[in-house]
Amino acid sequence: MSLVARAMFPKGKEPRYAFEALISMLPEAVLNFGVDGISMKALDPSKVALLQLEFTAGGLEEYSVDHDVKIGLIFSTVKDALKRVGAAEKLEIGVDEEKQRFVMMVYPKKGREAGIYRRFSFPIVQLAEEEIPEINVEYDASFEMDSSTFDDVMAFAEQVSDSVLIQVSPDSVAFKAEGEGGKATESEFGRDSEALFDINAQGAVKAKYTVELIRNVSGKLKGISKRVKVELGDAKPLRLTYEFAAGRFVMVLAPRVD
Repeated sequence: MSLVARAMFPKGKEPRYAFEALISMLPEAVLNFGVDGISMKALDPSKVALLQLEFTAGGLEEYSVDHDVKIGLIFSTVKDALKRVGAAEKLEIGVDEEKQRFVMMVYPKKGREAGIYRRFSFPIVQLAEEEIPEINVEYDASFEMDSSTFDDVMAFAEQVSDSVLIQVSPDSVAFKAEGEGGKATESEFGRDSEALFDINAQGAVKAKYTVELIRNVSGKLKGISKRVKVELGDAKPLRLTYEFAAGRFVMVLAPRVD
């Protein structure tokens, strides 16, 4: 089997959870295999969320490309196979250009030398790659937070409302949600909180966002990234950045205007 692009992930959970986050938001996407690594950039169908995924060549156990390759994937075809990738297993992905197949090879922790593997392959499809302009936003505030705690807060908010208000001041970060029948939840973290690593804000900043879309990402990415960087401004998009060993995942989410 001759592959024009090949990448070996030392930890299968990283590509699995990153792709599962994409699958929760997108029906399909174009993956770019270039000299520096693998990248993807797409808008969700509602056009309110921009998703970016990067796997850097330096963060992979092995990476090689004969030439730049772009492939289209229908995520429903790979969804079930991804669920079979264990957290400690190694995952190799590649492109068979001759047969027009996207290939996944799952190995035990020892890798190829174990002599055991599971192989999946999926058809490559032709997708129109949407032209997405750069989003240049000057954010008014940012903070870094424990990713599991951030997801827990979003889960609390989702129980009472479809939106969450995020408020940032120089010394604290607060999350508020209000629903029907007087239901409400509020979580606040001071600068000295163990779950909050950094705050940058000159004054008070607040904005409201769709909590379900945040949870589509936060619920998966907490498994591979210990921290999430959150950037926002008054009535400005929310930017979430998750860094992990093999790369990073970014979501830019439009604010709610209701």
